[in-house]
Amino acid sequence: MKHSTLRVLVMIFALTLALGSLGVTGARRAESQVKTTQAQGNEGPCPPHEEVDANAALEKLKAGNIRWRSKMEERNWSEERKETARCGQHPYAVVLACMDSRVPPELIFDQGLGEIFVIRVAGPVLNRDELASLEYALVKKHAKLVLALGHTDCGAVRGAVDREKGRYLPALLRKLEPAIRYVSVRYNGGVRITAEQQKDLDRVSIANARIVHSEILTKRALREPGVRVKWGLYYLDSGRVALEPRDVEP
Repeated sequence: MKHSTLRVLVMIFALTLALGSLGVTGARRAESQVKTTQAQGNEGPCPPHEEVDANAALEKLKAGNIRWRSKMEERNWSEERKETARCGQHPYAVVLACMDSRVPPELIFDQGLGEIFVIRVAGPVLNRDELASLEYALVKKHAKLVLALGHTDCGAVRGAVDREKGRYLPALLRKLEPAIRYVSVRYNGGVRITAEQQKDLDRVSIANARIVHSEILTKRALREPGVRVKWGLYYLDSGRVALEPRDVEP
């Protein structure tokens, strides 16, 4: 009798522990679901993707450059970082610019995260890597505007004019030779310009941006419907970007 009673007590005790464990697990699961729901509610749905055509994209860059020179837009970078990490990127333009540390396209066009692609290389010049990046931006992500952007007081241009030495540098600088020859013929009587002729160095930057622009237009793989290719020049002293030929100081 005593053994029977003991077995019943052990069974009751075990059942009590099991039910208690289930209750704690269920409570924890419910609490976790509540937290997940609250987190999702705080994040909210991703904002609708705005389709931007080439003309609108150009106007957005122009407006951003005006803000850069006056009052830049106040941004919540933390929220932009979280939203773009969660919802992805939808850049409407791609800027091919020089690597010069004074020419950051995201800033000089006052753009937020996920708004523009930026390809940076000294010059800028076009190699297979830059072309592949352009292909991704235009064909895979459907950006509608390409901007080849030169700038004043370009170190790469100066180095090309001086024919600087190096292990890898000369191959890149040689890509600037067509622009140097053009400026030498048109503005210097056919005599190669020198690094002391600052105005002519800036003319090389203009000529190179136009050459890169024309070269992009010849690439069949980059011809996507609705895509527009532009060139421009950034003036270091004023912060102005000239995006129309009539606005460029010759």
